[in-house]
Amino acid sequence: MSISKKERRFSIWIGIAIGVAISSMLVRYALHHKSERAKERPGNYKSLTCASDGSAFDPIPEEILQYIPHGIVVFFENNQTTQKKSWVIETAGSFRSERLFILAQEIPSISGDKSTSEFLFHRSSELYLLPTKNASIKDFEKVINSDDFRIIGKNSSSGEWILQVKNFSPHALRKSIKQIEEKKTHIAEVRLIPWKPIRQ
Repeated sequence: MSISKKERRFSIWIGIAIGVAISSMLVRYALHHKSERAKERPGNYKSLTCASDGSAFDPIPEEILQYIPHGIVVFFENNQTTQKKSWVIETAGSFRSERLFILAQEIPSISGDKSTSEFLFHRSSELYLLPTKNASIKDFEKVINSDDFRIIGKNSSSGEWILQVKNFSPHALRKSIKQIEEKKTHIAEVRLIPWKPIRQ
């Protein structure tokens, strides 16, 4: 028994509708699965493990999440001596060039009977260097390890050089600052580059 042209057309549309529905379900399942895997990935805020080595990090305070709601925790340090906590976070961005490594620090302080915390934000992979009089970038580059440091620009307002640092865990960053401060012939001052967050 043959089916009419109208019935054939109706069957085709039913098949298309079923195919679209199944395809939509598969896409939603894949996106959900990807999202769940991302939550468990080292560095994700909910994973509580650093992307660099899988070591544990403390939950990120709400004061930091307000400014960096999405990102990857690369390094974490809990300094028992100063009680300072430091997270190095790679910010989210569609392109690699849009991403930054931010050093977010929680510094506890006591005012009277009240304990509070101050939160500071800096670029973690760059430093500002104030050169001494008559110092040149060319001469400075001769006395630093080019595998670890590289001058990538200059602050037109302050005249400070911008130094890119290869190793920027909190410990490595302090070590780098100390190394550069020893180049007194070329450098008068070394400082972290402030990062001004935009409240989300």
